[in-house]
Amino acid sequence: MNAREYYALHRQYGRRAETDVQWMELAAPRRFSGVMHWHAAFIQTHQLLCAEDWKLFVEQFRIAPDDADLGWRGEYFGKMMRGACMTWQYTGDEALYRLMQENAEAMLATQDELGRFSSYSTACEFKGWDLWCRKYVLLGLLHFHEICRDETLKGKIVTALEKHLDYIVARVGHNGVEIGETSHKWLGINSASLLEPVLRMYNLTGRGAYLAFGEYIVDFLLHGAPNIITLALEDKLQPWQYPVRKAYEMMSCFEGLLEYHRITGEEKWKTAVIRFADRVMESDITVIGCAGCEHELFNHSARTQTDASYTGVMQETCVTVTWMKLCSQLLLLTGEAKYANRIEHSLYNALHGAVNEKLCQKNGGLLFDSYSPLTAGIRGRLVGGRKNIAPDRNYGCCAAIGAAGTALPLLLAVTAAKNGACVNFYENGQAETGGFRLRMETRYPAEGLVKITVDAANAGERALSLRVPGFAREGACLHLNGAPLALPAFGAEGGYASLCRVWQPGDTITLQLPMTGRILRPLGMEGKPETLDYLAVAYGPLVLARDAGFAPVGEKVPAADSAEIQLLDSNDRLLRARVTLGGQSLELADYAGCGKHWDEECLTEVWLPCQTAGERE
Repeated sequence: MNAREYYALHRQYGRRAETDVQWMELAAPRRFSGVMHWHAAFIQTHQLLCAEDWKLFVEQFRIAPDDADLGWRGEYFGKMMRGACMTWQYTGDEALYRLMQENAEAMLATQDELGRFSSYSTACEFKGWDLWCRKYVLLGLLHFHEICRDETLKGKIVTALEKHLDYIVARVGHNGVEIGETSHKWLGINSASLLEPVLRMYNLTGRGAYLAFGEYIVDFLLHGAPNIITLALEDKLQPWQYPVRKAYEMMSCFEGLLEYHRITGEEKWKTAVIRFADRVMESDITVIGCAGCEHELFNHSARTQTDASYTGVMQETCVTVTWMKLCSQLLLLTGEAKYANRIEHSLYNALHGAVNEKLCQKNGGLLFDSYSPLTAGIRGRLVGGRKNIAPDRNYGCCAAIGAAGTALPLLLAVTAAKNGACVNFYENGQAETGGFRLRMETRYPAEGLVKITVDAANAGERALSLRVPGFAREGACLHLNGAPLALPAFGAEGGYASLCRVWQPGDTITLQLPMTGRILRPLGMEGKPETLDYLAVAYGPLVLARDAGFAPVGEKVPAADSAEIQLLDSNDRLLRARVTLGGQSLELADYAGCGKHWDEECLTEVWLPCQTAGERE
């Protein structure tokens, strides 16, 4: 089977190379009822089913509005379509499917006589964010093509996208304008992130011109001004030290490089992505699972996250979602638990914290905030990527991308493996995949007890693997039908406990994950000792925070080494707790539930200022 035939059989998060450890069966039923489900369902109801916004997204391709400011209004359609498709793959909602089909057809009708889908006129094309927007047209329609039930419409989509991409290939690259010159921003990596859909078009059509164009983009990222692939392979610098630091766009380029690895089979491309991702983990992922504490840029956030002297916005939601997507690809490719840990960390803290469930109008009623505070601050300070799409309506980049993030972990919760199934994320509900029909009962992440019942399993020996997160690597307990089982010795990132046997209906697995409080301390910045004078409190995968609505923000706490946690009743948050630090008690709640009134009366902080040695005396 060649690469094109192989990719035709597996959807974006379902296809795999022969070396992949695990993959997804997106047709398999998954029905959950926990916190992950709630967020995805909320986004579907209040955002994805808004027909008026869909019409406005499509309208941008009829009126070339981005000529005026070289903007990115043309990204909204594709971002929203991708997130909607992923959400539908979980919910199966027919109203959502009909709306996606209607707008896919409406989008096809905007294609001009040259084959372009662009929010720029030909006079202004290949400037600013034009290629970036065309990338999202490709991605959005490719995602819908994968789930489309109308074979005639699928054919029309392929034909239209070929014309769209042929126009680009004929004018960008060796025979036209260099890709690095198609944007005045970020050394052209925003344009170069076109790599992912270009290679997906090659997988779909088998046309050599698309692979050649992808190779041209890879060469630009290797040897051109950004140089980011070469730097990742050399593995000497951290991403904040690269010639360009724009976090979201850079990660998008590495997503494309994974597509190139799958096509070519060359290990060095996978190596480059793994080294890059590991460097991001080490140097830039913050306490809530996002990156970039200087607006939207990698800036050594592992150290700068407690720099309260910086008063600008930080930690873009687009970065959170793209980091989760990149980690998901590496999880499916390698089977390493650390990538699932990172997805979970980002989901429950940064991403769910950005969901505007109170439908606040301060940010235009958008369903996702763009930036998240860490030291005392408020949410909703600025809508990232905001552009007007009608006289009385504007939108933002983070609002458009968010649905992909809320849907992704639900699709990845239980995945098929080579000889069974793998449970990556714990959520109350049911899943059927890998020859198993499983029922999961849990209040995770608020509690650590997970009960999994095998309702049905294929004949013969099959393996069922359960992730033990890094925080639970010591003290986790596993039982099969009431009998204790020994767990392997895990490293710092935890791992998977694999049970291989002939399964019978009614077999029950119980996993108890220890959820004791943990103190997190910052790395701090050289020359700024005050950036060390903080601590944060974690409970399982959740990071806790203080909210001015129920506790005084800014008050110093003892510099304790341990935290005692007493869970409190909470109707309005996932978790509320009385935390004792060095004999002093304070009330904290899950970070995602704090600061959700978007005003000065709802200051929130996850990094708690702590007493210095002199103050303790």
